[in-house]
Amino acid sequence: MGQVTHPKLANIDFERTYITSVIYDDESLTLEMDFLLQEAHPKYAAPQQEGEACFKPGFIRFSALEDLRLAKAKPEAGKEVDYSDIYEATIDGNYVHIHGGWGEIELTAQSIQVAFD
Repeated sequence: MGQVTHPKLANIDFERTYITSVIYDDESLTLEMDFLLQEAHPKYAAPQQEGEACFKPGFIRFSALEDLRLAKAKPEAGKEVDYSDIYEATIDGNYVHIHGGWGEIELTAQSIQVAFD
């Protein structure tokens, strides 16, 4: 799965987090997400029903980009792809590599901001 070691992303289960939108321009890249929070996360709330998980919508904004590479997925004809799935994620220091249903994102950013709705 890679390693998500950035302290702003501690106690988030990236194996089951979903990307809901990818927004980028010349200065930043924003991933709107449904984060799966683990019990140790400060925003964690116990699920109302047994067997559910604590998902919180929010975003990660990468700015002051030094490098950005996007490769949008092209699904095979007739096959459905869940664009929100994350297959592998590495976020370590200012380096980011995310591979999922949307495609592949690789970047180096001096600023990483995480916020929840």
